[in-house]
Amino acid sequence: MLKRVIAVIVLLIVAIIAVRLVIGFVSGLLWIVALVALLVAALWAWSTLKSAKQDRAVKKSPAREVAAAPAEDPVAVEMRRITEELERRRSQ
Repeated sequence: MLKRVIAVIVLLIVAIIAVRLVIGFVSGLLWIVALVALLVAALWAWSTLKSAKQDRAVKKSPAREVAAAPAEDPVAVEMRRITEELERRRSQ
């Protein structure tokens, strides 16, 4: 009977130590994951700040430049031509 009580006590001690080891291992893994995440975040922030310091050149568009507007509105010119033609026909 004494052997069985000692066996139960030994099993309880082993179970407690095993649970503590598992919890310690899992929490250790979580710390490693947290440290890796912090390292990645720090590298990203550093590269973002570093790229902001670089001069940004404005690239010229490969498209043709827009031609300047004519001095006089083409619609107004055409309307004036039509009006003059109508006046000329009336006077004939």
